[in-house]
Amino acid sequence: MMAILARKRTIWSITALMASVSVMAIAYGQERNEGMMARFLQKVNERSNVRVMAAFREVVADPHDSTVELLIKDERVALGAIVDSQGWIITKASQVLAQENVTKLVCRLSNGDTYAAAVAAQDRKFDVALIKIEASGLETMEMAESEPAIGSLLATTSPRAEPLAIGVMSSAARSIQGEFGVLGIRLPGVGEDVTEARVMQVFDKSAADKSGLLVGDLILSVNSIGVQTAGDLQKTIRGYQPGDVVRLTITRGDADIDLLCTLGDRYTGVEGPEGMARHEFQNHLGGPLSSRRSGFPTVFQHDTFLRPEDCGGPVVNLDGKVVGLNIARAGRVASYAIPASILSEVVQRLKSEAAPQTVSTGAAAL
Repeated sequence: MMAILARKRTIWSITALMASVSVMAIAYGQERNEGMMARFLQKVNERSNVRVMAAFREVVADPHDSTVELLIKDERVALGAIVDSQGWIITKASQVLAQENVTKLVCRLSNGDTYAAAVAAQDRKFDVALIKIEASGLETMEMAESEPAIGSLLATTSPRAEPLAIGVMSSAARSIQGEFGVLGIRLPGVGEDVTEARVMQVFDKSAADKSGLLVGDLILSVNSIGVQTAGDLQKTIRGYQPGDVVRLTITRGDADIDLLCTLGDRYTGVEGPEGMARHEFQNHLGGPLSSRRSGFPTVFQHDTFLRPEDCGGPVVNLDGKVVGLNIARAGRVASYAIPASILSEVVQRLKSEAAPQTVSTGAAAL
């Protein structure tokens, strides 16, 4: 009985800490100065205190076994959640597909076992991918029956015994308006050759620049969709979101080349408050944001501090039941998650659409 009371007191104190962090974040958003930023970061760091994390160890005791890490060259690119004991895993698509060596994707379970992994299906609207590994008898995540109430404490699981991070439910499920993806190039304009999509300029630090696109390249297709003119290319790219990964087929000299490009937004490559809206600049001060962080049909918001590579895994309530899948680090105090009820529907559809995959049998060497 005493242990239960002690645990409740710890949870109550953590709730107060969460509230103070949220208030500090709002105040910081209204008036930026170095002193407030320092206090804000101090509060954030308190969330990672050993005692705070230990209080949630029992909460994640079961769901951590259904959480996996997706790795390339032994570096985590995303988390994932086991949705079927026969080796089916759900994760954040753009976080995985943006990697150059995606064919070398490895899945590491909570017990340390590693398996070669392959992308079997993808949902662009929710930015999720279904991953397949050759394994069986895996622990699957248990979904909660209802969405958490605003103000509820939540824990983001990891394959380890303690949670990756904790936070507070801050907004009920809603749609997030999408933006147009941006390549970051100049195409032929008035008075120039408008019969082809030839690159006239590549803007510094843009998506095109990072993908290796060069001035003079002729873009032939986007994800096998042929483009004949600059207008065709603009229309096709506008069908994608920032953070979406597209395959550009180009002609360079006498050769046709394929390039993978993670589309940016209108702020990509722009640094400092002079080049972007103040609120957007402040959002970036809290750390890297997910490349794809908008255009979701339905997500709820919580204030857990995540890195982009922390997305793709489960977020649970105090009963250890999965209430959603973290899908984006969207701002300084905003992370998005797909509600469990919707996630179940998406998973079933992707499993029915999954293409046959061939992956290595047994553990993969790292």
